[in-house]
Amino acid sequence: MNVVHIQVDSGIAQITLDHPANNRINFQMRQELVEAIEQVATSDARVLVIKAAGENFSLGGDARDWPGVSVAELRPKIEVFAKAVDRLQELEIPTIASVQGGCMGGGFELALGCDLIVAGRSARFAFPESLAGILTLQGGVYNLAERIGRTKAIELAFLSEPVSAEQMAQWNVINRVVEDHALAQETEALAHRLASGPAMAYAATKDLLRIWQREGIHGARKALYDLSMPLFETDDVQQALRGAADAMSTGKPFPKAVFSAGPKMQPVAPSKNQEQPRS
Repeated sequence: MNVVHIQVDSGIAQITLDHPANNRINFQMRQELVEAIEQVATSDARVLVIKAAGENFSLGGDARDWPGVSVAELRPKIEVFAKAVDRLQELEIPTIASVQGGCMGGGFELALGCDLIVAGRSARFAFPESLAGILTLQGGVYNLAERIGRTKAIELAFLSEPVSAEQMAQWNVINRVVEDHALAQETEALAHRLASGPAMAYAATKDLLRIWQREGIHGARKALYDLSMPLFETDDVQQALRGAADAMSTGKPFPKAVFSAGPKMQPVAPSKNQEQPRS
């Protein structure tokens, strides 16, 4: 029986963790997550939501798989989850983690792999790995340090104490805290908003931030116009600009732009007055 379910409908992909109890990340879930994320990557989805069935988003790795397994055998099995998180971060579409209850260890690292985290007010976050004498296996401690700094990240990694959703929001780890009963509704509304948004601009923004992570401000500045200027050649942007220009000329409110195409939008054909690119 599968422990990861995927659904794509109206431009919104949903990956649901469903491994009773507590959505522990066993070897099966790791492989199914890789396959599900790859399926999203080749779909027409414009946004991905990762959520979970049951009381908890995920309490982390399923240690029942690990005792007595040699490192030579264990490492490639654990690295499957690293592949899933890496592939998640490579997606060109916006990604949302919708978190309820406990979000621990590998579950927390999976949520950190998303662009946005929406959490129920009672959600709790922790890295319990040090309790077993290991460290965060998918880079959770440095992904967290990038958001909140080394001081707090190492405290969470060393002490393994759960932190509330409210505190995580104050530390800029998560984006939104909502009432528990409204989590699904609020996540769905955000997903629909992103699914109707400018897909190519989202993809370019994610590319720019990846460059910034690798190369800093200087590298991002060098890449900025290579990423941003092609957007002006798309039908969606040209239509949005014409609407904005008309509104400015007539003193009317800006119209809501309609972004109909997906991430692989084709640029508009150059007009006769535009200079043709050199071959």
